[in-house]
Amino acid sequence: MELTNLFKRGGSVTHTEHLEATQILQHLFNASSFVGIDFGSGPNHHLLYFNRDGNESWLSIEGPWYVHSSGPSFNEDEQLHHLVGLRRERVRSIRLSEDNPNLELTFESGAVLFVNGYHEQYESWQAGDARPLGGEHFLLVAMPQGDLAVFAEEDV
Repeated sequence: MELTNLFKRGGSVTHTEHLEATQILQHLFNASSFVGIDFGSGPNHHLLYFNRDGNESWLSIEGPWYVHSSGPSFNEDEQLHHLVGLRRERVRSIRLSEDNPNLELTFESGAVLFVNGYHEQYESWQAGDARPLGGEHFLLVAMPQGDLAVFAEEDV
């Protein structure tokens, strides 16, 4: 199945593009349960897995992140402990900020996972709907300098 790049944003994004990206993220993550995590090659690289009624989605984090409910600590070990504590919790909502592609996933407990979407040189996060990594129907990528690439099947 071929994915088409719907848009890349940089500097300014239209309201329609932001709404479309938000709707895709909501489709992928709302009411899904956080079911697993893999640890990547670097200190901030983590791959989170979600599942809703047999539909899998994933979020690859390659930049700074933290769990809001855990207090002001930015110690990675403490943050990972809080993140693992969200295992099997359902995502209540997901928000994509308008200025940069920062993500906020709010869980049923009220905990919020914040994922920074801006890096000068590197991708900050990717999200999709197929395992292993990739996008069967959807793939979103927080590109360097605050750009957002959205790939979706034309017939979905």
